[in-house]
Amino acid sequence: MTDRNATVMFAACTKFGPWCGDTWWRYLDWLGCHHVSEIVSADSILCPSPIDTLNEVDWNYNVHADTRTHFFRDVDYLKRRIDFDPQHHHILALFDDPQSVPILPEYFAFCGYDILDSYDAISVLLNCGGFPDIFDCHDINEFGLIASLDRARDIACALRRDFSADPHCHQCRVWGVARYKGDR
Repeated sequence: MTDRNATVMFAACTKFGPWCGDTWWRYLDWLGCHHVSEIVSADSILCPSPIDTLNEVDWNYNVHADTRTHFFRDVDYLKRRIDFDPQHHHILALFDDPQSVPILPEYFAFCGYDILDSYDAISVLLNCGGFPDIFDCHDINEFGLIASLDRARDIACALRRDFSADPHCHQCRVWGVARYKGDR
C-alpha cells in the first residue's frame, strides 16, 4: 500500500560518509554500526543544510512552520538555491509520519525511515547516543535508516513511551526519506 496523502517536503543536506575522513570513522566507531556506507538524513548536525541564512525569496518556497523553515516545497528552487553539487549535497524528499509507503517524486530513490526528534532536527536513531533496549545496528540499513515502516513506527512508539522525559524522544516521529538521484 502506498501513501497518496503524505505531503512531501524537500531539504538540502551536506553529505556525510567515508569521504569525510577521520570524522566519519570516529562517528562509525561511536555509532557501532560499521555496515553503514553513508548517512542519508535530515539530521542538522550530521548532515547540515548548506543554507545558513534564509533570504527573502526563500519565504516564497519554504515550509512556514516552526522548526521546518529549512524544508522547501519546490525541489527545483532548492537545487538552484544551493547550487546543487551531487558530490557534496543530498536533496532529500521527506515525508512526516507516513501511514504507508510514500509515493516518491520523480527522480528520487527511497532510502528508508528516520526518526527525528521533537524539533525535527536530530535523528534519534543516529545522533542521540543509542537506545539498545529498543533498537540496535541490525535495525539500521546502509544509509543509517530503518527499512521497514512498521519497525520504525514500533521504535518511535517505544522511544516516546520509555523516554518521555527526554526532549529528543517525547514527540519524536517517523519520517520517510528519499534522495534525489539526478537526471532532472
